[in-house]
Amino acid sequence: MSEKRNSIKDDFTLMAMMLIPIAIAVNIIGGQIAVLLKLPVYLDTIGTLLIAILAGPWVGALTGLLSNLFNSIFDPVFIPYAIVSVAVGLAAGFFSRAKLFLTIWKTILVGILIGLLAAIVSAPITAYLFGGVTGSGSTLITGVLMAAGQNLIEAVLTSSIISDLADKTISCLICFFIIKSMSSRYLSKFSLGENFFRES
Repeated sequence: MSEKRNSIKDDFTLMAMMLIPIAIAVNIIGGQIAVLLKLPVYLDTIGTLLIAILAGPWVGALTGLLSNLFNSIFDPVFIPYAIVSVAVGLAAGFFSRAKLFLTIWKTILVGILIGLLAAIVSAPITAYLFGGVTGSGSTLITGVLMAAGQNLIEAVLTSSIISDLADKTISCLICFFIIKSMSSRYLSKFSLGENFFRES
């Protein structure tokens, strides 16, 4: 049974495919709220994380990619960051296969690890393609750090780590509590849903 769950094809259940558009919408809405409020977090991967945790890394990666491609219709800045969303989806899915989202403390740890991954992947894009300015709230942190004497790449990496650690940890915790509220009947429709069945 566990071998079946390692199959890309088996991760794409009917329910997973039906949830992809909803997950993309969640990403877009969360991202827009963060931009409008100039928050130092992004909130644009909650849908990707949720579907990756339930349906596996490849469904998460596809959701992240499609989210960025859709967002790029309105703002081309999202195109190069597609690789970050794909990396987040893959990481969350593989961590979920390893059953690391079952407790709140493991979820926080995974959020930190995914945040570090996202920061490392996104920092060069932000620094070299956009000169450290993307319009997100983290740009403020970058400006403060540069004013304090850090060079561009140091300031962008530091602000990315601060923002991504907070963002991905918060997002993973949101997913944790959403999944906790789901019934076993609903969870069973996803390839990794059985990991989250409540003992009775």
